[in-house]
Amino acid sequence: MTFNLFFNLIVLTAIVADFFFNLDTLGIIALGALPMSTNLSSLIPSSATSQDFVKFPFDHDFVLDGRPQSFKRNADGSLIIAVGAEVVTSYGIGYVERRKVDGSYIIRITEFDESVEVSYYADPVEVQAFGVVRETVTAREHVSTLSNLYNNRLMSRALWFESRMRDTAHAEYLMDLVIDADCYEVGITGGDYCGATEFIFAPATNPLRSKKSSAETKAYQAKVKAMADALLADTADEDESMPEGMADELAECFGQ
Repeated sequence: MTFNLFFNLIVLTAIVADFFFNLDTLGIIALGALPMSTNLSSLIPSSATSQDFVKFPFDHDFVLDGRPQSFKRNADGSLIIAVGAEVVTSYGIGYVERRKVDGSYIIRITEFDESVEVSYYADPVEVQAFGVVRETVTAREHVSTLSNLYNNRLMSRALWFESRMRDTAHAEYLMDLVIDADCYEVGITGGDYCGATEFIFAPATNPLRSKKSSAETKAYQAKVKAMADALLADTADEDESMPEGMADELAECFGQ
């Protein structure tokens, strides 16, 4: 069997496996009530109404404009703060400027708390003692330091992708993520949310309607199998055989 045919069969196998995995994922998302200790009633939009399980007998958090809605959640069950939402931090009042893929946030401080002082400690090896304060800085100065540390990490990664991977596009993408001196990265966990009241939500889905029907599943299987058969037919005169185990793997994916 030629390399291209072998590669195409692997791709087809992955497509089928991904299709059935997504079926399960859709069901999990739709069922969705992850653990949440926060009282959601205080967080829903002012124009929304409470849950209506009589009209919508599946999981949702509130009803907005006649449609059931659910808050989006992180893997730990916590809500996802909306970009632009106001937050109250240890260094002052600000807002969420960006949310990172890992779940952390970039916060921009718009009103620093001038009464806050942050202590920087001396190297215990140099001063031969622990807990010795080297200097005290303001909240604004501390956020600027955090911003520089974040940017330095980005620049180091950008240089690595550019010099080692020759991936200039990704290096430029990383450099576009550099933040200003009044921004810093923070991880917000638990039910506090730094006083935020705006969270990401989307229409809730009835899990029974989100799953593919058995007829659709069989039709998809038949279509992919026909594609695989066509590829095999193209090499019928080449006196080449399918790699050992591939036939069993395809049969398993096709439910045979």
